[in-house]
Amino acid sequence: MNSKILNEIYHGQLRPWIISFDERELKEAIREVNKIPTITLQGNENSLKRLLQSFPDILKSIKPFVNNSFYHLSFTCPLPVPNNLQQHFFKALIDAEILRYYNNTLSNQLIKDPALDVPFQIGVKSLKGIAVLANEINNELSEKEYEQNDLTYFTLEYLKNSLLNLYFSIQSNFKAHLSDVFESVSDFYMYNMDNDAEIVELKQVVMDKHNKPIVTVIKPSESPKLSFGYKQKIHTALQSLFDDLCVDFNFLNEDKTTVETLVELLTSNEIVPNKIKIYLGCKTTVFVFIIDSIGKHFQRLTQTNIEKSMSFYSKEEQNKPAVLITSSNFSKSRGKSKMKTETQEAILETINRYFT
Repeated sequence: MNSKILNEIYHGQLRPWIISFDERELKEAIREVNKIPTITLQGNENSLKRLLQSFPDILKSIKPFVNNSFYHLSFTCPLPVPNNLQQHFFKALIDAEILRYYNNTLSNQLIKDPALDVPFQIGVKSLKGIAVLANEINNELSEKEYEQNDLTYFTLEYLKNSLLNLYFSIQSNFKAHLSDVFESVSDFYMYNMDNDAEIVELKQVVMDKHNKPIVTVIKPSESPKLSFGYKQKIHTALQSLFDDLCVDFNFLNEDKTTVETLVELLTSNEIVPNKIKIYLGCKTTVFVFIIDSIGKHFQRLTQTNIEKSMSFYSKEEQNKPAVLITSSNFSKSRGKSKMKTETQEAILETINRYFT
């Protein structure tokens, strides 16, 4: 996403596990920020500038607002409560930047024709980036153990849930022109998170005629149907692609699995886990590279959904039986891939014959 500040909290100078504070300066900054009204554009901007006073490179990313309207998020979920100055710093910083980003997004000057511009300006440039950052943070929280009072845990948990509020608030303003719309937190997690995450209670905030907030709980929807979301109606290109991949790269164990069965699974509107079994004839590293390379032609061809399908089995080798491919071994195969450049180029050339 194009928020330098939020990205810096996980990837850059503002990472809570490397940042150091001068206690006296921090106390003064928090005291001043608490006195700044946050219900105006200028107040929000002033809060960010005070909090980032020691980070001049990041300060440059704060641009003046282009309009005078100011909007609060329309969705909210529970957020951790800070109990020390360092946690108050990150809470104030995240709150201010989330509101700045939200208001900037609503006033995007590049949206001239919503039907044409929203899918890219909002769907790709904004919402996709928010989901990616939320997933990265969730992976970090899932794969490491933190004490509940740890600054890193507090900051990442607070940021992850704030990103959820931001995502649903932006989505609600543009949903008429978006192809993918999530109606509940469980839907959002299923299609965007690699690891399990605790389902939080999402509430919608609306204003009554007296401009007072009314909070409505968004009840979890029924579990969405599992599918990979193939984007084309005709399957000929997919069939031909995997015919060639089987000939050139031994993609499937064709004694056990046909290309037709694979295409049926990939294009199904409702996958029944463990019903269809796909046995690979290639190494898992090759499978992962191919899946990653064709992923843009699907809405949900992710390692999480590959695991949930309970359908893909690794290549059977001597003294090594085929095993179910999970999100974990999918990710490990991607990380340790040592495929030759020539092999990668040949695979991409084959894919490009059928998809651009």
